[in-house]
Amino acid sequence: MFEKDGKFYADWRDKDGNRKRKSFKSRRAALRYEEEQKELAHPKMKARVTQLPKYSAPDSKGTRETRATTLRLLKR
Repeated sequence: MFEKDGKFYADWRDKDGNRKRKSFKSRRAALRYEEEQKELAHPKMKARVTQLPKYSAPDSKGTRETRATTLRLLKR
């Protein structure tokens, strides 16, 4: 978007790569229109997400109790 002679111009490229411009009375309208046109020309694609396998974590309570018991027996 740019301003020239008191007008605000939306500036974007279409699907074929041709530069397009359109004038507006307000900056907000120009920005909004420019964003809409950019989205139409180059839509965002969803990211390809590979889902990780869901593993359950081992219960750490039993491990800690076993270690504590082992240490107690070794100290005797």
